[in-house]
Amino acid sequence: MRELKGKVAAVTGAASGLGRAMALAFADEGMHVALGDVVDAADTLAQVEKRGVSAVAMK
Repeated sequence: MRELKGKVAAVTGAASGLGRAMALAFADEGMHVALGDVVDAADTLAQVEKRGVSAVAMK
């Protein structure tokens, strides 16, 4: 899925579970990620940024 590199994914429910898993999978593919959740997604944000892509978390 290298055609995803450099594109942006918006992921809801990113603080845990499937949302977190999807955010990390997108980051592994080189996508920048916008994270949204009703609780703090700081841990997911840190994990995404460690993969070398930009990310922003919104609550």
